[in-house]
Amino acid sequence: MENNIYVHYLISELENYIIDNKKKIESIIKNKNRISVEESVYIFDKFSVSLKKATDLIKNSADISDIETLKTVSIISSETVAWVMFTLPNVESTIPVFLENLIIGNRHVIDSLGELLLEIDEFIENPSKLRTSSNELYQMINEVAMFFGHLSSMMKKGTVEN
Repeated sequence: MENNIYVHYLISELENYIIDNKKKIESIIKNKNRISVEESVYIFDKFSVSLKKATDLIKNSADISDIETLKTVSIISSETVAWVMFTLPNVESTIPVFLENLIIGNRHVIDSLGELLLEIDEFIENPSKLRTSSNELYQMINEVAMFFGHLSSMMKKGTVEN
């Protein structure tokens, strides 16, 4: 029961984080012809933190017995991945980053996000599967979160050095 309270807190925190940052990022994208390096750093940082918050939720899902809570974790995780996946193309064309910097392993980050989205959507239909697959899913999302965090920090270093 105590873990469920913590998970509901994490769900609420992630929802609020995404709502706040989605508005800010949409306003950056709409009001600019070209996104600055600082704005790109900000956006990638928000992507990274959002995905990291989703990994915190998924990491805790192995101990959740309530199916509705597992379904909610799956839905908010799916919405987080979808937000990043569908926002990135709007940012990608205007960011000062080389295309090869958007590759994880041998795949473009959009492909990795798409695979994650399909995977998480299966858990919305069958939430109890999340408990047994949470470690693998955690690692996949964490890899993308770290990717955006690394990209953000590399771009930040680039602005300091110039």
